[in-house]
Amino acid sequence: MIRLLIVGLACLWLSAPVALGLTLNRGNGAEPDTLDPQKYNLTVELNIIADLFEGLVTADEKGNPIPGIAERWDVSADGTVYTFHLRPDLKWSDGVALTADDVVAGFRRGVDPKTGAQLVDLAYVVKNARAIAHGEMPPDQLGVRAVDARTVEVTLEGPSATFIRLAGNFALFFPVPRHVLAAAGDQWVRPGVMVSNGPYKLAEWTPQARVRLVRNPAYWNAASVKVDEVDFYPAADENAALKQFRNNELDFHLGFPVAQIEWLRRNMPNEMHLDPASTVTFLAVNQAKAPFNDVRVRRALSLAIDRDTLTARVLNAGQVPAYHFAPLIIEGWKPSPDVEFGTIPLAQRQAEARKLLAEAGYGPDHPLTFRFDYRAGDANRKAVVAIAGMWAQIGVQADLQANEVKVHYAKIRQKDFEVADAGWQGTPDPEFFVLLLRSTSESNYGSWSNAEFDRLTDEASITLDPAKRMTLYVEADRIAMQDVAFIPVMYGAHRALVHTWVTGFAGNALNAHLSRFIGLER
Repeated sequence: MIRLLIVGLACLWLSAPVALGLTLNRGNGAEPDTLDPQKYNLTVELNIIADLFEGLVTADEKGNPIPGIAERWDVSADGTVYTFHLRPDLKWSDGVALTADDVVAGFRRGVDPKTGAQLVDLAYVVKNARAIAHGEMPPDQLGVRAVDARTVEVTLEGPSATFIRLAGNFALFFPVPRHVLAAAGDQWVRPGVMVSNGPYKLAEWTPQARVRLVRNPAYWNAASVKVDEVDFYPAADENAALKQFRNNELDFHLGFPVAQIEWLRRNMPNEMHLDPASTVTFLAVNQAKAPFNDVRVRRALSLAIDRDTLTARVLNAGQVPAYHFAPLIIEGWKPSPDVEFGTIPLAQRQAEARKLLAEAGYGPDHPLTFRFDYRAGDANRKAVVAIAGMWAQIGVQADLQANEVKVHYAKIRQKDFEVADAGWQGTPDPEFFVLLLRSTSESNYGSWSNAEFDRLTDEASITLDPAKRMTLYVEADRIAMQDVAFIPVMYGAHRALVHTWVTGFAGNALNAHLSRFIGLER
C-alpha cells in the first residue's frame, strides 16, 4: 500500500499568510496520515479533506447529498448512466480553471492500482472499476468520460440506489489538479504545493500540532463561508481535549471521555452532544492464522462478550449492543433476530463458550492466549479492558496492546494481528458496511471469505427495489453472523463538545461537519 509519510517529517510547512478574521479551532481525534483524497482511510483525514476539496456531489449540515461542483445531474432510464453538469467558471485555488477532465482524472486515479487507494472498493459500482483496480484493464477504460469541459458522464456496472450518496460522502471521487499532480507527483499534497477546489486551502501542516486551513477565495460559493481560518488539532487523548475545550482552546471537538459523561451532563449540558451514529465497533479476528480460522473459537469469543453491560454500564454514552454487520438506525434495515443471543443468560452463554473452546482443544491446562490490539484512547481502553475481563471468565487470556490510531489500522491492514478492535463509519445503508466482509475488500481485515455472501451483496448493490435489496442484505448478514465473520460489539453514538457560541453545528449519523457551515458568535 502506497502511503504518504508526511507525519514522519519534523519540519514546519507554510504556504499562505495568516488569515484575518474568525478562526475555528477543531479537535480532530488523531494525527492524519495523508490529505490525499484518493488515498485517505481515516475519518480524521476525511474531516480535513472535505474542507479542502469538493466533488460532483457534497453534503449538507446533516450529511445528506446536495449538489457540489455539479449544479445538477440527469439519470438514464435504466439507472446506469449519470450525466453531471458542472457549475460555470470553476477554479482551483491557484486560479487555474477546473474542468471535466480534472473530475475524470480523480475517478481514474482512485481506481488505478498505482495509487494504492485504501477504499477502492467503494468505486466498484462504476463500470470496469474492479477490473482496473485488479490490474486487468487500464484506467482509461473506466466508465467515466468528459463529454465537454462542463459535462461528466459516469456509467455504472448496474443501477445503484446509493451512488449519489457515495459520490457525496467519499473523497475517492474528488477531482484532482492535473497540472499540479503532473509536476509534483505524490508530493502534490504538501503545503506550498497543494491546490484545492473546496471552501478552504491548505496553509500549514505541523505534524502532531495542527493542520491550518484558510479561506479559498476561488471557491464557487466562497461568499457563504462563515469562518476565515480553520485549525485542526490532533486530540487522541480525550481527557486532554476536554481540558482544552474547557479552557476555550477548542471551539468544538468530536469526542469526550466516557468517564466524564455524568460530570458533563451535570455541568455542561448545553455543550455536550450525543447523536445516534451510523457506525459499528467490532473485533476483527485474523482467520489467516490458527486457531482463529476455527469458527468454534470465534463463536466462543463472541458469546462471552456481555454487550449489555459493556454499553449500559462500562461506557454508558449512547452505544447499543450489536449483533449484525450494519447499525440498526438504517431505514428499512431489519436483520434477522435468529443470530442474536443477547436474551440468553450470560452464564448459559459462558458455558457454551467453554464447551466450544474445549472442542477446539483449549481448557484450564491449555488456555487460549493471544494478543489483543486496540486503538489508544479513553473509551477504547475501557471497552477492551472490560472485554478481556469477560473472556477471562471462560479461561481466555488476552494480552492487551494499545496502538496509535493510524499505526493500529496499518497493522491490521497488513494482517499483523490476532484479534483487534476496529470501527467503521459509513453512509446509513448496508451497502457501505458489506465492505468489512467482502472477500476482495481492502477493509476485510480478518480475511473472511464466503462466495454466497459476495453473490448476495453483489445482487443487492444493483437492486433498486428497497424491500428486495434489504432482503438480500438480511440473508447476507445471516450467513456472516452464523459463521462469525467478525464480532460486532456495539453500534455507536457520536460524542461531541460544542461551545454555545458555535452556530451551524448539526448532529448527524455520519458525524460530518463541514467547516463551511460553521459560524462563530463569541
